[in-house]
Amino acid sequence: MTTRSLLDPNHLGAGVLAAAAAELIGPLSPAATPRPLTLKATTSPGQAEAVVDTTTRHPLVLCTVLSDVDVQGLTILPAVKTGGGAPQSLPVVTFAPHTAAGTALVTALPPAGKGDVTAPFSVLARGILGGELGVGLSTAQLLAAVRFDLVEGVLGRLLTVLLDEKGRIRRTAREIRASRTLAVASGNALDRIGADLSSPRFSDELFWDAAGQTPATRPLQPEGTREDDESYRDRLRVLRGVRLPSPPWIGSALADFLADVGVPGTVGADEVADPQLIALRLVAPGAPAAIGQLLNAIRRVHLVWPAGSTEGDDAHAHRLLPPDFAAHVDTQRAALATWQVQPFQPLAPSVAEALTTLDARCVRLGARPWPKVLRGQDNAGGSRFELGFGAQLAAPVAAQLDAAVTAAGKLKDPNLVPQPRSADPAGAWLLKACGLHTVEPDADGTVFVSTAPMGPLVVDVEPDAAGDVPLTLSARLVSATDPAHDVPVVSVITALAGAGLTPVANPAAALAAARSTSTVSGLDAALDSRSVPKVTDVAAFTRQLATVSPRDYVLFDLGATRTAAVLANSAVLSPLFTTATAAGASSVVALVTGTGTLALLFGVTGLPLAGANLAGEHTLVHRWQVRGLGDQHATLSSRRGPVVTIPLFNNGISVVSCVVGQRSGANDPYTWRPSLPDGTLLSLRQYEHLLNIVELVTPVGVRADTFAIRRQHVDVDGSGHPTGLNIAAARAYRHYRLAPSARAGQGEIS
Repeated sequence: MTTRSLLDPNHLGAGVLAAAAAELIGPLSPAATPRPLTLKATTSPGQAEAVVDTTTRHPLVLCTVLSDVDVQGLTILPAVKTGGGAPQSLPVVTFAPHTAAGTALVTALPPAGKGDVTAPFSVLARGILGGELGVGLSTAQLLAAVRFDLVEGVLGRLLTVLLDEKGRIRRTAREIRASRTLAVASGNALDRIGADLSSPRFSDELFWDAAGQTPATRPLQPEGTREDDESYRDRLRVLRGVRLPSPPWIGSALADFLADVGVPGTVGADEVADPQLIALRLVAPGAPAAIGQLLNAIRRVHLVWPAGSTEGDDAHAHRLLPPDFAAHVDTQRAALATWQVQPFQPLAPSVAEALTTLDARCVRLGARPWPKVLRGQDNAGGSRFELGFGAQLAAPVAAQLDAAVTAAGKLKDPNLVPQPRSADPAGAWLLKACGLHTVEPDADGTVFVSTAPMGPLVVDVEPDAAGDVPLTLSARLVSATDPAHDVPVVSVITALAGAGLTPVANPAAALAAARSTSTVSGLDAALDSRSVPKVTDVAAFTRQLATVSPRDYVLFDLGATRTAAVLANSAVLSPLFTTATAAGASSVVALVTGTGTLALLFGVTGLPLAGANLAGEHTLVHRWQVRGLGDQHATLSSRRGPVVTIPLFNNGISVVSCVVGQRSGANDPYTWRPSLPDGTLLSLRQYEHLLNIVELVTPVGVRADTFAIRRQHVDVDGSGHPTGLNIAAARAYRHYRLAPSARAGQGEIS
């Protein structure tokens, strides 16, 4: 005879007991096999009841957990009710963290009567997550979490006791396994993971030192308290794992790890770089014929001449080129002829290719906005034209440009996005689509174009590229509307014109007549209240200002009315500073004119007394390099700033390059920045967490810019307002990964 178990031994529930009972013989097997009880909701919320409506002998009720218990644990509060009496509370049943699904614990031993017989009874139960003080389960949650089984007889009780240890063994095994998992490890197990990562548990906490205006640490209280598991686990998550600092991974890391410490909103990774402009210039101090000979060689060997040029035909005839390449060059030469390029002014191959593409697109559009090319390679053309990298187009014809816009709009070509002439009078949308990255309108309406990122940058040499030393090389960003100032200064002038300010026509004369700010009563105090540098020693300031190019600053006389307004309330200066900064100004200095009015000197580079006090960095950054084409290259006296000199003779020709970075609110090269939505505030703890993540995700050779974060998004004292951190305070946070020399248990403050 075969006894069939009512419970699946391989499934959850009291399967252990059922499996053991199935191995018994004869009448012993059904006697020891547990029988599931029906657990139903009662009228009391959160309570369920299992009813045994017959008499039983030596009954025992088991509570079986139906799913794995997490780190919170599960507590069951049982009670037994017999007859019409009130429920009697029973000992609490606790499923400890990591208990395996199917584990059964004894819940009730109903009292036996005469002859070891127990009258009908019921078992009531409630459930709690996280211990007796945790969150109570709803009735539905309780019914899904546990099941009750009935076991009768002495044999059933004996087997229950004998098999009880299996649930404990399974739970311990799961706990050991979990101790190796960061997500669920706790206590000492978490400390061991931290030791592997050189990141011990903190025994201090961050606070804002109002006196020192910096974050600081203090021991956790009461004495001996250490960082809790949750905070420690959040830190270790940042340090653990193999990372490839790719943009997708950085984005996911910022989002996932910062969510652990409750950072609201989305943290972005801004990698947009500021434009970098370049200009090249040949110099050969004391060798007047050398540059011309080199340029003539370049014209013969490398540049592309228009078709029909006698000199060009001869140059191309002596070039040994593969037939297909020679055919392509012939196409370029024909296109240059279409643009009416001067027969003695070839162009660099990249520019010739771009003009060939432009010719083809003009044919496709049925319009030719620029009638001709006015200028190509020119030995005396300076940094824009001497190497053939630039070309000057005739002023666009309005009707032809409008026709091109209309035709391009009908094509629906994603590579051609036309702009109306009112928004783009030079037709840059079409020129850039053909590979001409530089499109700069000139004051006479002509358009300078280049395939190189030259922009408005021009490098001049005084007295001459082949003259006697010292040679002075100066970089300027030419503007079509203001020949006296660089383009960023023109932007500042334009922006402040909206506030009714007009530049001083003769700043040199105004500076010569300037007076100390202390000569106007109350002005120094007003300027100090806005942290504006003031000129008190005019002679010394003027000497220092002579080292700054006058193209990079502009002087405004505020007049008597505005000066009086500033003396009455210095806050009226704030809108001017905000407008100028947004337009590109990086510094400001105050002085008094000869008539006793306040004047403001705005610069796009560092000014004496000010540095970069408006934007924290210079708007223009100049970097110079030199390479010799012979045995010896020229020597630059400086490699920074708009003006450099070559003080000594050298042997041969040198190429001097100037790269100008124009800050536009984007990043420097090889720099990225984390960004937060406007209005988002970080606590000191969240700020520390973010900077540790930034440290880890920033590759070698790349810099992270956290200026905006530390100035606009840190709420140091819970006031709900940001506090701008200075550079020293910005670097005061605890590093999660300790240096080998650091004392264990303490965070580092750098």
